[in-house]
Amino acid sequence: MPDYDFAATVREEVQQLRRELATPEAASAVQAMAQRFGVSEGEALAVLWRASKRHGEALAVFASELQGQFEREAAETGAGAATGATH
Repeated sequence: MPDYDFAATVREEVQQLRRELATPEAASAVQAMAQRFGVSEGEALAVLWRASKRHGEALAVFASELQGQFEREAAETGAGAATGATH
C-alpha cells in the first residue's frame, strides 16, 4: 500500500485558507466571532474554518449565515421582551 502524502493535503488546505482569508469579509468575520465568543482569533478561525467546511461553505459565507442567525435571535429576543412587557 502506498504512503499517503499528508503534507500535500496540508499544503492544499493552507492555500485554500489563504485564498478565503484574502477577502475582507473573512478577516472581519474572524475578528467579530472571536469577540462574540470571547476567544482568540486563532481559535475563532479554527472553529469557523472547520464548521464552514463541514457545512460545505466558504468561510465568509458561513460567517455571514452565522451572523444572520445571531441577528434573528436578537430580534426574536427583543420582540419577546417587548411582547412580555405589554402583558
